[in-house]
Amino acid sequence: MEQVGERIGIGRTAEVYRLGDDRVVKLLLPGFPEELGQHEAEIGELVNDAVAAAPRFLGTERLDGRLGLVYELVAGPTMLDALTARPWSTNRLADELARLHAGIHAAAGTGLPPHRAYLRHMIGRADGIAPPVALAAARQRLDALPDGRAVLHGDMHPGNVILSAPGPVVIDWMTARAGPAEADVARTLHLLLGSAIPPSIPRLRRWLIGGVRRTFANRYLRAYRWVRPMDSSLVLAWRLPVLVARLAEGIDAEEPGIQAALKRETSAQRA
Repeated sequence: MEQVGERIGIGRTAEVYRLGDDRVVKLLLPGFPEELGQHEAEIGELVNDAVAAAPRFLGTERLDGRLGLVYELVAGPTMLDALTARPWSTNRLADELARLHAGIHAAAGTGLPPHRAYLRHMIGRADGIAPPVALAAARQRLDALPDGRAVLHGDMHPGNVILSAPGPVVIDWMTARAGPAEADVARTLHLLLGSAIPPSIPRLRRWLIGGVRRTFANRYLRAYRWVRPMDSSLVLAWRLPVLVARLAEGIDAEEPGIQAALKRETSAQRA
């Protein structure tokens, strides 16, 4: 592998470095199993074939024994950066996110892991964290809901969209699966409204993000339904298993909000 350049990003499992003028390499952080990277490489090949609005996956390399995934470089601010810098652009950006998401769901997820199996696994991991009544209801709901074969991003939110000069590009496809679009929309609505705002973000930006969340989420959902009609009742039905699965991810800052939402969901079911 040629000499890596500056680090341009870091997440929970990997860090990203420039590689030459037109590529980046995503290196797993020490301590994470290599299977994570191998899984993402498989996903990258499938996404290359199915989705246009994604960075091209260019293969794997090794650096000092660490597995690296090589992608084309996509330059530009994230949609989250643009939203917090220009909150008056909320409606336009929400429309853009909806168009991107609906376009992804128009593709067939052939070969991708099944989303239902992932949710079932995560709901199992939430045992002992989620209230028993919520666990039981989530499992029952999961078994009853219709399946689908669309490409699901699994983590679609403004921080994962780069507004490049040629057009917006969706990044971070490790969680891509095949399933019903409504489940992916339900996940995005939680991320827009209930996800934790990283404490590293300056206070003013955190305040701005909080202030535009509901407006953005409502506009996103309305625009999505305009581009790709769907049954809104199914989005609401997927909310319970999606929330229980999210709880199992162990994001401490989100747990109080999710627990309160699960209490409301199960109380409404019993009413």
